[in-house]
Amino acid sequence: MSSLYIGATGMVSHGEGIAVIANNLANVNTVGYKQISLQYADLMSQHLTASSADLTNCNQKGMGAAPLETRTLFTVGGFERGSEATDLAINGIGFFGVQKDGLTQYTRAGDFRFSKEGWLLDPSGWNVLGRAIVNGQEAGSATPIKLNLNDEGIGYMPPRVSALVTSCSNLGGLADKTSSSANPFFSLASSWNGIGSPPLGEQSYAYRETIEFYDADGIRRTANIYYDAAGDSGGMKAVEYLVAMEPGEDASGLAGTAAAGLLMAGTITFASNGEMASMTAFSPPASGNPTDLSAWTPAPLQDGLPVFSVTPREASAGQSISLDNGYVFAAGASTGVGQNSAADIVSSDVFRNSTDKSLKSRSTVALGESPSGLYFSTDGYAEGYLRYVNVTPDGIVRGSYSNGQTEDHWRITTYRFTSQDGLRHEGGNHYSATTASGAANEGVPGEENFGTLAEFELEQSNVDYAREFSLLIVTQRGFQMNSKVVTTSDLMLQRALELKR
Repeated sequence: MSSLYIGATGMVSHGEGIAVIANNLANVNTVGYKQISLQYADLMSQHLTASSADLTNCNQKGMGAAPLETRTLFTVGGFERGSEATDLAINGIGFFGVQKDGLTQYTRAGDFRFSKEGWLLDPSGWNVLGRAIVNGQEAGSATPIKLNLNDEGIGYMPPRVSALVTSCSNLGGLADKTSSSANPFFSLASSWNGIGSPPLGEQSYAYRETIEFYDADGIRRTANIYYDAAGDSGGMKAVEYLVAMEPGEDASGLAGTAAAGLLMAGTITFASNGEMASMTAFSPPASGNPTDLSAWTPAPLQDGLPVFSVTPREASAGQSISLDNGYVFAAGASTGVGQNSAADIVSSDVFRNSTDKSLKSRSTVALGESPSGLYFSTDGYAEGYLRYVNVTPDGIVRGSYSNGQTEDHWRITTYRFTSQDGLRHEGGNHYSATTASGAANEGVPGEENFGTLAEFELEQSNVDYAREFSLLIVTQRGFQMNSKVVTTSDLMLQRALELKR
């Protein structure tokens, strides 16, 4: 009788083994699926009546087998090319976090897509978790990822008004096109005529650089920096410059005057090695007369850079812009080099190497015999519409916009567990935390033991075909042999019953 029972337990156990193998093979193409292995154990043992008190071994016989536990093999599966940047694979240990109706679960399957409302979802409709990035600052905890969309369901970036313009040039070989015996360092400023056409003739300056900036409404505007040589003295080379826009585009208080369009003027001196030695910067006269040099006052400073004010025509507001040519004034310094107005700089005291300054690694120089532009940039931009999203290896969800700008919106979080073997399978490629797994530890890709992300990649099932088919053969043989035990035991019982006849 016991052999019937034992054979039956063997059939049941191997039947469960076949089911586990079948599940592995059924999920051979399931994204992020992890192979499961069934462990067996002997069921129990029965003590036998001892025929002798001298037996030294435990007098028992086995009573069958039973499935003990299933173990999930969390080795990383192979990667397959995905179709979208939100097809993500974790290279290393860790899980994505997903949430729905306040319930959090975890998955290795990174086949995510954005909904029309901007939510990043998995195929089961669960929200993917990440940390919001606002003004470059990353939040401390994870929430469902959602893009900011306008009323039309389109990702939108509002315009940014320019507050900084960087313009670095090589001013070597400048000619002296305009000179004035009254003040040789502000000949360009005195020559400007905002009610003339053009306000400054081409014969009045040696070199011109066009700069761009964006107004408060995100409209691109242009201005010019005019350069002209202003003589040499004491081994220093002097250059005068003038920053101006088209007078017709000027809506400031200077509009309609001879100073219309003027934004800033000043001087730059260069040492023999071509580096900037000193600089001045003056704001245009409120009187509207550019020839009144006494009305040109030292320009204000912002972070060591001279600032000019501009009010473009049809702009909703005026703005202040710092001009960066690589020369940074020291704290407390004056852009007038201690002077009160442009009229005070009439002698060679401008030709000195100022100690109230520092130079950036990228700065205006005077080398060679041909002036040229070296570098230009502005921190403003027009409005933009989201073109596409990409995800970096460290989990940054970065949007690229039609205005050429990029913006970091979110950072996808990943999770790990003290014992990932204790996770409970929930279906839909999800796992949930249990007391056996421990609570989830939140981190971000790129940190130690949190893996990295690969975009346009999907992690495939880690099922080993050869292993599964080998186990299938072995398990089938085990089931077959146990069934033979049952049939043999049944025949023996039939023979025993026939003895009474």
